[in-house]
Amino acid sequence: MIREALQNRLVGLNPHFRYRGLEPGRLENFSDAVFALAITLLMISTSPPANFQQIKRFTYDLLPFLTCITLIILIWHEHFVFFLRYGLRNARMVFWNTFFLVIILFYVYPLKFLTKILLLFPVAWLVDDQLLLNELKGMINGKDMAHLMVIYGVGAASVFLVLMMMYRYALQRADDLDLNEIERFDTRTSMKSNLYMALIPLLSAILALLFWNSWLAGPVAGFAYFLYTPVMFAHGKRSERQRNALLASMETAQQTEQ
Repeated sequence: MIREALQNRLVGLNPHFRYRGLEPGRLENFSDAVFALAITLLMISTSPPANFQQIKRFTYDLLPFLTCITLIILIWHEHFVFFLRYGLRNARMVFWNTFFLVIILFYVYPLKFLTKILLLFPVAWLVDDQLLLNELKGMINGKDMAHLMVIYGVGAASVFLVLMMMYRYALQRADDLDLNEIERFDTRTSMKSNLYMALIPLLSAILALLFWNSWLAGPVAGFAYFLYTPVMFAHGKRSERQRNALLASMETAQQTEQ
């Protein structure tokens, strides 16, 4: 339903791209069902509260839950845009899409576990909730943080590497899809964006391995994710300048032909 509403109105979408997947197929519908299942798994992994203390705990869980939902929706939107742009539904795409969905389902629990630890520790400390602090401390010890960061990093990197491969395949089929110059540029840009999104979790996992037996593994591997802001900002600015120059040259060429 959301997918169809966005497609019908082309809300916030690239006005220079000719969308070839306006009619969603069974592949996209199945993918949406898997994303819905992933969100459901986030909810049912939390036990219903039976007393006021558990109500407080449930309220605390809202912050990591919203963070997880936001990340999953961002990944879903990238998946949505890909199929809207290219409408590819052949055997190769079924393979990559199946691999992608398997990773998403695996990614749910490590994502919630990590966000709960990272977000609720400062909350518990600020409100001085000793029960919550003790619960969080009992969830994982310092030495296991390296293992958790590797699991999370590999899962996150895999999601974006598969998306990169899907865009790479679309670029290989550029002639069949009749992609024009700006569409090919946008495809390459999306491919690079997902590559950068994958490299930072991989870096985090490598750092966790390097500090495997140290309590520094968690903090060092976690701080690697702060690289997202400068890396993606620089990539976005550079791509925007190149894209504007390409659009200007295309407009000039069209005016010359007329």
